Amino acid sequence: MNFEAKEITLKNGQHCILRSPTGEDAEALIGYLKQTSGETDFMARYEDEITLTVDAEKEILTAILCDPERIMISAYIDGKLIANCGFSRIAPFERARHRAEFGMSIIKEFWNLGVGSVLLSALIDSAKTAGYEQLELEVVAENERAIALYNKFGFELYGTRENTFKYRDGLSRACHLMLKKL
Repeated sequence: MNFEAKEITLKNGQHCILRSPTGEDAEALIGYLKQTSGETDFMARYEDEITLTVDAEKEILTAILCDPERIMISAYIDGKLIANCGFSRIAPFERARHRAEFGMSIIKEFWNLGVGSVLLSALIDSAKTAGYEQLELEVVAENERAIALYNKFGFELYGTRENTFKYRDGLSRACHLMLKKL
């Protein structure tokens, strides 16, 4: 699904463009994934686990643009990718077709500027347009900033999965499971 470009103004007055990334953005997206994965322990993988090739990423982006049940929305300031989010169906089966899961990340330098709120709002609207009835996520239990954002948009906690992430230093973290009825 394609998200038509939209310009927004952030809390600091900077102009930001929201749009679906295309194959031309593949290399920037790979670099972005590595950067965000290296900036916080709240991401699902380590920076060195991102091994996608540019060609593979181009294929993924093309497939998402052509799929009415998936979307990716990126945020750009002066052409630089600063945030990204997307949703996809939980499973292709009829019994789960009403449910989508999503993820979101923002480069640390751009936290607290309202990017997360505008992306999440656009994502929720797009999920409704795609016909979903429920949007779901999992978030590291200690990620208080993200949890506050999700609560602000009406997501509710429905469970906690212990030992979800196991870090290289031996520590583990639980993840909260949250959902929003659309």
